[in-house]
Amino acid sequence: MAFRNVYIQNDVKLKIKNEQLVIMKEANEYTIPLEDINSICIESQRTSVTTYMLKKCIEHDIVLYVCDEKHLPTGILIGTNNYSRQLKNIKMQFEMSKPLNKRIWQDIVKRKIENQAKCLHELGKEHESKVLMDMILGVNSGDTNNVEARAAAYYFRFLFDEPLNRKIDCIENAALNYGYAIIRGIIARTLIMYGFEPALGIFHHNQLNNFNLADDIIECFRPLVDLYVANNIDLTKDFLETQDKQILYNIVNCLVLIDGKKFNIQGAVEYMIKSLSTSMNKNENLIVLPELIGIQEYCYA
Repeated sequence: MAFRNVYIQNDVKLKIKNEQLVIMKEANEYTIPLEDINSICIESQRTSVTTYMLKKCIEHDIVLYVCDEKHLPTGILIGTNNYSRQLKNIKMQFEMSKPLNKRIWQDIVKRKIENQAKCLHELGKEHESKVLMDMILGVNSGDTNNVEARAAAYYFRFLFDEPLNRKIDCIENAALNYGYAIIRGIIARTLIMYGFEPALGIFHHNQLNNFNLADDIIECFRPLVDLYVANNIDLTKDFLETQDKQILYNIVNCLVLIDGKKFNIQGAVEYMIKSLSTSMNKNENLIVLPELIGIQEYCYA
């Protein structure tokens, strides 16, 4: 099982030799077996890679992130033709019934709010956690009364020491957005691996967004990022430092509970997407969603 998550901060050259990732820095070389690598995040704008290295990342299902000039993950390497029955899945997406669509979105919203409540509970905010749990009762089919938005407004008043406006430029939002981008990339890549068209969302339908479905699926995972940031990042600073980004990148090793079993983020995303495929195929709401269990990280023997 792949377990290494490689963070490239410096200006290096990446290539493949003997089924190993070779990291070249001046006269020094470091090698990592491809079979051990789960993901690679390239932050440096001057890192060079070979085409063969990109091909091998796709073959080994390695998640490869590329960051922009602000050092935020902005792109992900995604292979094509990885799924043999892609047309079948896309047809299922188009033919998904409206009642099923609304029931699945209802469950996603309920689990998201439940995870937000658990996040506040982990931070010692018992009263606020209970208020959110009570809000879940008001989530109807399709969340037509928009409980999700009201719960989010309440939640971000208490997540950190001061109420957070998600639209402003601050270290809290920078940290949250970095963590969200890491998980969103995993989701987008996994959707394509399983033959889905990620632009066709359940709730999100922005014509300018190529990953509407990924933005639906990530909702249940967002509170994990929120709790991880609250527990691991020094929010008294003015901006994210390199060390902060390395810490945030490690969120891929965190565990969630799904269907009564603990999985890391990649495993949980795959489990959820498989259950979504089953739901569409049987026209029945069988989706399985992740539950927050605090901050627990996978330990590799």
